[in-house]
Amino acid sequence: MIELQKARQALLQNEIFIFSSDYGKKGVTDTKAVRLKNQVTTINQFKDHSNYNIFTGYSNICDVDLDCEEVRILADEFLSPTGVMFGRESAPRSHRLYKIIDLDKKHTRVFHQFRDSPTDNCLIELRAHNHYTMCMGKYDDGEKVQYTGITKPAEINWDQLHKDYSMLALAAIVLRKAKNGSPHNQFYKYIASTFKQFKLEEADAERIFRAVLNHNGCPNCKESERLAQFKAAFKREDNQHTRGLPYLVKQYQWSDKEHEDFKSILYAITGRHTLPAFTNKFVDQIVYMKKQNMYYDLNDKEMYKGDAIDVTYARDFKNGKYTPLKFWKQHQDRKVATDFTYKPATKNRFVNVEKKLMVNIYEEHDLQPDSKVDTDIYFALLKHVIPHDVCRNHFLDWNSWIIQNKGKKVRHGLILQSDEFQLGKGSLYDVMRDILGRVNAKKIELEQALDKGKGYLVNSIMVLIDEAKSTGKWEEKQKLINTLKIIISEGSVGIRQLYKEYSESDTCTNYWINTNHRDAFALPPNEVRYWVYFSEAIRNEAMLTEYHNARFNHNLAAGVYAKMLERDVSKFNPNGVAPHTIYRDMMTKLADRPVNDYVRDNFEQGVHPFDRDLVTTVELLDWLKKRPRVRVSRENDVANALKLIGGVRKKGCAVKGVGDNVNIWIIRNHDKYRSMTAKELGKIYIGFWTDTSIAD
Repeated sequence: MIELQKARQALLQNEIFIFSSDYGKKGVTDTKAVRLKNQVTTINQFKDHSNYNIFTGYSNICDVDLDCEEVRILADEFLSPTGVMFGRESAPRSHRLYKIIDLDKKHTRVFHQFRDSPTDNCLIELRAHNHYTMCMGKYDDGEKVQYTGITKPAEINWDQLHKDYSMLALAAIVLRKAKNGSPHNQFYKYIASTFKQFKLEEADAERIFRAVLNHNGCPNCKESERLAQFKAAFKREDNQHTRGLPYLVKQYQWSDKEHEDFKSILYAITGRHTLPAFTNKFVDQIVYMKKQNMYYDLNDKEMYKGDAIDVTYARDFKNGKYTPLKFWKQHQDRKVATDFTYKPATKNRFVNVEKKLMVNIYEEHDLQPDSKVDTDIYFALLKHVIPHDVCRNHFLDWNSWIIQNKGKKVRHGLILQSDEFQLGKGSLYDVMRDILGRVNAKKIELEQALDKGKGYLVNSIMVLIDEAKSTGKWEEKQKLINTLKIIISEGSVGIRQLYKEYSESDTCTNYWINTNHRDAFALPPNEVRYWVYFSEAIRNEAMLTEYHNARFNHNLAAGVYAKMLERDVSKFNPNGVAPHTIYRDMMTKLADRPVNDYVRDNFEQGVHPFDRDLVTTVELLDWLKKRPRVRVSRENDVANALKLIGGVRKKGCAVKGVGDNVNIWIIRNHDKYRSMTAKELGKIYIGFWTDTSIAD
């Protein structure tokens, strides 16, 4: 123990301001004037039965007060060595004096607390201007001041001392929490991720990590293993998902106050404590978008000019000298992004794309899978629409793989066709839309699919092209299908949005096409980018009513979601070609027929012989063979062309002069003839070659 007389002499030699106060009382209530009056300037002014205090701030003297056990244990790991150390007899190294070379009047008293108990939450104090520290005499509980070092205070600048004392406080909390942070492998993993999350310099973070490991005394913790966890956390890119402070707080049931205090110390280490407290939240809400030269507010997901942001958030900043964006610009964590992107594979709001920071506009739908929901009606409708097992399984694999791999692309699309309107194809898609959310699964028309803007390409997981039908010539159909196959199979696509330059953008959109027309697309032979299915089913009103009741009232989508997540899709190849179906060949043959275009054009214009209600394929075949633009050799080709314009066939009609078993097609005024028998139709049929009754 250092002699009292020697300590007194050293304090005066270092020009430290000493003033007297009542003996046996730690607290001093004297005014500044009284303290100045009671200043001790010579050695003979000291009295044995009096308390003496350092008036901090004078001669740039600052006191670091170590208030808790963990801080005192770790102090030598973080605080620079100094020549003046003292404290009560039970903690003789709890006060350390430093001379601040750049001390400013604004530097008064700062402290770190950790409110994990009702009282005594202060971890450490840093005292400067207008504060004091008892340095000699007796405490209220009878303990006396004891010195362990009394030479000369170390010189240091304020920012460095503030950072050191903040790192010490953070390490003390980690050491305290490590006692109950079982298992340690998970606890230290979360701690390391938190340091990375709050942008501590790796060297500073490792220093804290090592200090805690050195003093924790856990026999099961190998330093090499723990440091490997630390290194792994800091190797992760900033845009990668990090399980940091939120997970730490949740896993170990920290209180809101503990969460707030720990975060405050993290900010202090990185220098972000000097800005208004709300700035730390503000930088997480506002992003500057370089391409748009505007600010994006994550609260309402809208773009604004700077003035609008300042007006909106001015009340959250008490300092009237600067605007909110002035503070935002000074913050280390402010976000400056190049543009928007759509990345469903991650929930991170900010991602790096080719080393450019982007705002991820993907919004995870809040529907939760529920395996307890009855999904029988979904699978009943699906089996009704697609009765073939192999085809139905591919349909389920396609959808399930997308659900299990959001943000990834299947390199082929689905085409579902039915002659029956409102069969349930769209209802099956509606459940997928319920699962993914309307912002991620869209319904568009064919015209939108060909739009040069193609906004749906860059912000959708799935798109339904509904009631697809090309009404143009064969050449136009070919152009259409070529355009679609590019956007269906490619991972990026060129877009030209309004008021923007042409650009190449990533796309993860998957395509499902519904149509009531078998010749909707001029698919080339052996086309592998489309899986095609023609449904022969008819509308089942009762089944659809039950289906929609389950969807709207009994959480059907949540049940289907669970089933699709559980489905084994390990054998599904998303990058492979579409499985072959006979329907794909049928669509190729139907759409690649000039006769179809010719019949449709003449029918729509009401041109002879399609200006009447009834025609026969046998007459049409002979008539079409004489048309120079049309190549047709089979009556079946003519029948298919009539079916595509809505023709309804009546078999076995006896037409005098034509045949006893003729197929008459009703192409107009269907209701007028639908109830007639084959015999009745045969009698009223008028041949179109002479426009006279054959019977006559």
